Amino acid sequence: MASNPKVEIITETDKCLPIVEHLAKCDFIALDAEGINLGKDGPLTLLQIGTMDDKVYLFDIETNTDLFRKGKLKDILQSDKPIKVIHSCAGDSAALYHQFDIKLNNVFDTQVAHLVIEENKGRKLPPSMKLSDVCQMYNDKAKPLDQKDELKVKWTKEDGELWARRPLTAEMIEYASNDVTALIPTVYHNQKRTLEENKLLTKYQERVEDEINYYIDETAPQRRRTRVDGIVESIISDIERKYGKDTKFQDITDEDEINALHNVRYDAEVMSPFIKQLKTEMIKAQLKELGDQLSTEGNTFIPKARSYGFLKAYQNIPDKDIQEEAKRLQKALDTIILSDMANKYSLNTKVNVVKKCEKDALQSIRPRHKDDNNFNPILLSLYWQKQEIDLDFEIEQLEITGRSYRITQGKYKWIKFNCSANVPNGIKIKAKRQLVKLDKTFGKGKYSA
Repeated sequence: MASNPKVEIITETDKCLPIVEHLAKCDFIALDAEGINLGKDGPLTLLQIGTMDDKVYLFDIETNTDLFRKGKLKDILQSDKPIKVIHSCAGDSAALYHQFDIKLNNVFDTQVAHLVIEENKGRKLPPSMKLSDVCQMYNDKAKPLDQKDELKVKWTKEDGELWARRPLTAEMIEYASNDVTALIPTVYHNQKRTLEENKLLTKYQERVEDEINYYIDETAPQRRRTRVDGIVESIISDIERKYGKDTKFQDITDEDEINALHNVRYDAEVMSPFIKQLKTEMIKAQLKELGDQLSTEGNTFIPKARSYGFLKAYQNIPDKDIQEEAKRLQKALDTIILSDMANKYSLNTKVNVVKKCEKDALQSIRPRHKDDNNFNPILLSLYWQKQEIDLDFEIEQLEITGRSYRITQGKYKWIKFNCSANVPNGIKIKAKRQLVKLDKTFGKGKYSA
């Protein structure tokens, strides 16, 4: 039992069963999960459920995964009743589905509800909002969740596997509990009523299904991309008609228009000169903002995957100033990310649990040997793990596609390098086998038809 009498930590299957039986009788419950970079591959270690009377149950999955099947948690998560109230469910849904074969059912997602409500008010591209901001918007009496940011810094900078540590600290228990107590009943009731009064439930339901399936069914992100692209195209056309050609990006104050310029793909052949100019100015402003933030925060800066992603894309834009600044900022981010990784992970950390931006940062190191002393041992361990996963992917692709298999000359040279004594033995053995298969498939020294 946690120190707060309204918070109960469940580790035993026998204790789980009667609690699940009780929860199954509720009309709705609040739901959330924690884990190590939680998602499709990031392990889910804790499941939180809150009830109307502010009771919180913390199901310790790290200690006992049987809570899902034998403890019957899986049954209520997949059932029509109770309604599961959650904020931004895509990552939680992916973890439950890919790690435990659980498909969430009858979900009320407060993030999706907020976006649909804002669109009905006239917003075309409303931004996603943090849980604390949504709670403040739909509950006049909501308390700030300041401790969330403080603990996030801890697992982002100090302990990447914090949510696998046991026993749970008082700080972790408070964080996990607040994530569910904040959602019900007020936020849920206010959002649901607004959706019903404005006849938005059908639209909402379609969108929430795509949120549940975002990392499960590849058509879900495709639908979102198509929908957003259509909206962006419409806004960009409006911008063309609305503004004079002497307008600068800094002159535009409408949030939907700003978001559309952020979202529109840079394509010099398709864009009009005016939109190309606005997009270029937007990119330079975005790079300056990130550069200023890095200068101010230094090593305390918390990199976001999206920040890293646009820097990659901007290095291919035919503007030397943008290319050079994007490369400079990416290098600075790589340095921060790698430093954080060396600090927060261990030699036992598996590379599948690290973030995508962290995997990308690993590509910036170039060890000459499996035990290269120029690099932190933790980073080396993660680097070689990633190299092996990448090699496994190429092996699988050749097996599936046969003579239709395609790789670049650079990738072929990479496979040849992995046949040397400079790499871990397991990688070397796999690379040599792959080289033999390539020779048999395409002829000696060739790597495609």
